[in-house]
This record gives sequence, structure tokens and C-alpha cells, in this order.
Amino acid sequence: MLNQVPSKHEIQALIEQHIRQILEEKVAHDSKLPEIGLESRLGAELGLSSLDLAQLVATLEMRLKADPFQELVPITSVRTVADLCGAYEKFFSGDTSDQGQMDALLESKRRAEARRNNSRS
Repeated sequence: MLNQVPSKHEIQALIEQHIRQILEEKVAHDSKLPEIGLESRLGAELGLSSLDLAQLVATLEMRLKADPFQELVPITSVRTVADLCGAYEKFFSGDTSDQGQMDALLESKRRAEARRNNSRS
């Protein structure tokens, strides 16, 4: 899809498009879809499950050829459409200066590894 870095508006439009597709698959045809805005909460307001979010992120990764959650942004910090847009904007800006988020990501990885090790014993 991409020959160049997408604009903020293009990222937002693509994210909203894919959220809308997921919601259309989930609701009955006669049901009204919720409004999707930057401040919409992915779970609480839009009703996306963790599986829906995983599907959304996988689709965006293929379309945008980008995975900001591998190194830059912990997926657990994404609560709203704006958070999701911000993760991709950060990826394309090349901004890696947010040491606080990097520390949170490293701590999250350490906890996950500790849980895996504890479950093996």
C-alpha cells in the first residue's frame, strides 16, 4: 500500500475504516454502528474484544508495513482510537525518545518472561 510515509489523516482514516469493518462483521445488519472518533474507547465504547484488537493490529501491520508494538509502544497502553493512531504516527516519525514507554515495555516483557518461567515450574 505504501510508497511513502502516510500522513496523520491517512493513518486515522485507515484505522477507522478497519474498525468499521470489524464492527460491521460483529453486529446485526439492522443495528446502528457506534460513532468512531479519536476519543472513542476501543473496548468500552466500540465493543472491540482483545481478539478484535489483535485482528485490527494484524491488518494494519499488513497494510501499513509497520508494527509499532514490537519495540516502540506497549499494546497495553492503547485504549482509544487516538492511542492507536499515535502508535503508528510514532513509528513513522522515527521517534524513539520516549524512555518512559520503553521502560514500561521492558518491564512488561520481564513480567511476561517471569510468568512463563513460573508456569513451567
